Amino acid sequence: MYIATNDETCVKIQEVLAAQSDKPQNIRIFIAGMGCSGPSFGLGLDNQNEGDLVEEISGVNFVLEKSVYDSVGEIKVEWVGNGYSVQPVNVQPSACGSCSSCG
Repeated sequence: MYIATNDETCVKIQEVLAAQSDKPQNIRIFIAGMGCSGPSFGLGLDNQNEGDLVEEISGVNFVLEKSVYDSVGEIKVEWVGNGYSVQPVNVQPSACGSCSSCG
């Protein structure tokens, strides 16, 4: 598994983990929903489950279901000033037109 991230993002996540010391100390990347341009992702504190893929970066354990990784591949997690951006690295948004919410 490969997670693309940077030091600033890991520092921000470590701050969250320190404030939530009574919670699991793994950051789960998950599919939060599907839209016209593909999946949207979320982050959450969670336990590592059997079969999860794990990557430790700068003291942060990222966990991801193998089936999610198999379907989207590498993921980029980045602090963007007021939250986190979580996106597949190599997936381009599809041309819209298949749903009514696209104007």
